[in-house]
Amino acid sequence: MRLICVLDIESVPNLALIAKHCPECVADDPLQTCEAFFKWCEDKHKSTFPPLFFHQIVSIASVLAEPGGSFKRVGNFGKGGNTERSLVADFLAFFNKYQPQLVTFNGRVFDLPLLMLKALAYNLDAHAFYAQESKWENYRYRYSEEFHTDLLDSLTHFGPAKGLSLDGVCGVCGLPGKYDVSGDEVYKLYYQDPPQLERINSYCQSDVLNTYWLYLKYLLAQGKLSEEHYLTILHGFKSNLPEQSYTSVFSQAVEAELSQEIQKEDHV
Repeated sequence: MRLICVLDIESVPNLALIAKHCPECVADDPLQTCEAFFKWCEDKHKSTFPPLFFHQIVSIASVLAEPGGSFKRVGNFGKGGNTERSLVADFLAFFNKYQPQLVTFNGRVFDLPLLMLKALAYNLDAHAFYAQESKWENYRYRYSEEFHTDLLDSLTHFGPAKGLSLDGVCGVCGLPGKYDVSGDEVYKLYYQDPPQLERINSYCQSDVLNTYWLYLKYLLAQGKLSEEHYLTILHGFKSNLPEQSYTSVFSQAVEAELSQEIQKEDHV
């Protein structure tokens, strides 16, 4: 069975590409450049979210879990430094070596295509992603959850249901969700002087923690995880959280979930 890797990336607009493709957006201040660029995107593409190639990766976080779901650790990639190339190279080295089961929220549409685009840009080896054991068993096959579970895909029944967001699903399920920073604020943190990289990394970690916990609930709903095992995993999850800005938020949410389950048992 595969190690589980719950993955999330954070990105900002690439100022060099903005200068190349829409020089009219360039201002003296990076934040003003980004804001003008978002308006350009809305006018040109009917969305403030930039096309994929304009994104610069600034953080890659993951939760690593045992094949049965037990929490191991949470952290960020980028042992070689904070450059985009270092972040992507570190992740791909891990990915090629361990070939884990990936878990994401919208990763099939954004995170993985962007990572593979960066592999092309930096001439990096991403062979594990493209390996194909069979037509149905590989990371690129949409319905192969043993290789990649994109929870947005799974929870929307691969398309028919619309309008789900990670924060919205977390709210329904009693998970912390976006409690401090949201994805559309990351560029403001990055283009401050100095860049707030630790805060971005902490936010990225909080996103993968939400996604990991949501995945446990998904396994529970599928009958692949017993309620008893789920509660045991939550105890271990809470005990092994690192000291970060999100620690108390997640600890309190876990305590609330455990207390709710105890109350259910008392009424049986």
